[in-house]
Amino acid sequence: MKISTLSTLLTALVISTVASSAMANNPNGPKPKCPLGQLPVLENGAYHCEDAKIKSNSAPSRSMTAPKRVKAKVALPDFKIMGAKRKPGSQNTFQVKIRNMGAGPAPQGVLFGQHFLANNQSWGADAIIPPIASGQTKLVTITIPPENYTRGDRLLFTADYFKKITESNETNNSYGMNYQ
Repeated sequence: MKISTLSTLLTALVISTVASSAMANNPNGPKPKCPLGQLPVLENGAYHCEDAKIKSNSAPSRSMTAPKRVKAKVALPDFKIMGAKRKPGSQNTFQVKIRNMGAGPAPQGVLFGQHFLANNQSWGADAIIPPIASGQTKLVTITIPPENYTRGDRLLFTADYFKKITESNETNNSYGMNYQ
């Protein structure tokens, strides 16, 4: 026998041995390599690739509906300065009316008051805003130095001046007025 014939017989014997052991392990043939998102499925003695899905053993109930997705709402506070007036008998002490317009309670905050003089100087002071429940109004007293106020000086009051509290509306925190 020639070496090429012997080599051909040996190759055929190895291939048939491998094929018979593969068929003994899985008589339905080899599992295919499916693309991402697909799985090999055995049907009628042969494998094929299908999209991955969940199969149920029981029929779905007709009364079941998909749950509705509801966006979470966070109840935030909202400081709004309703007005300010000079405290009777004082030149530089003011009462500022602050309302919580938000749906959530407002924690303690800071009220900042500024006094702008005609000569372009400005003075400022702060006061504590107590916690305010939703829909409630509080009067906060603030004293802004110095005592040299003149008619027409500009006053500006700002709640949550340093933006430490997240509010539902950050644009209504200031109130300006002229000194009278």
